[in-house]
Amino acid sequence: MSTVLLCLTVFGWLQLRGTADEQGDIAVPEHATDDYGFMLTPDLVTGTDTGDVPPVNVQVFEDFLCPSCKAFHEESGAFLAEQVASGTISLTYQPFTFLLEASTDEYAQRAANAAACVADDAGVVAYAAMHDLLLQHQPAEGGPGLSDDQLLDFATQAGADDIAACIEERTFAPWVERALEAGRAADVTTTPTVRIGGMDVVRSTDGAESIPGPEELQFAIEAAR
Repeated sequence: MSTVLLCLTVFGWLQLRGTADEQGDIAVPEHATDDYGFMLTPDLVTGTDTGDVPPVNVQVFEDFLCPSCKAFHEESGAFLAEQVASGTISLTYQPFTFLLEASTDEYAQRAANAAACVADDAGVVAYAAMHDLLLQHQPAEGGPGLSDDQLLDFATQAGADDIAACIEERTFAPWVERALEAGRAADVTTTPTVRIGGMDVVRSTDGAESIPGPEELQFAIEAAR
């Protein structure tokens, strides 16, 4: 795969649905982690206990409108899914929606909110399915994103039910904004940012860094075990 330029930015608590964030009165999606993410674990995927060896956590900070995030998913998404299913890793999806101005209808936030609505209604496995659909059908930057009706259609395909109001009213938009702030506070400056064992993972070619592929991910996972 040719080197893909990173999307640069100029600058992830398990709660019950509709409860208030402890830092303010915002709706927090069910199944969210305390660092504003959604963690896909081996037991959620396989329905069985993974045993005594804990999986390595892989964090991926991404924006659904970021072309490099789509490229990363196309190259490494299947590898990461296999690693979760095998019990080797858990995968935490971290929304980092900084591309609000890259569409004419705040698509980055609308897409992240719709995915959070799916997690709230149907859990993290459904979130992962929604995540994949959104990246597979990513709109081009500079124009309108997918409509709310299209987002609802993907949400239904992912396994959510009756979340039209959540999508249309952007119920979790303030939480999505907090996720962006948390990512910035954690020194996230590019999307996708992939962290394993607390370290950013990149591909280095002739001194230039780009998004990692399965080889780099495998090396980092093994180092963190």
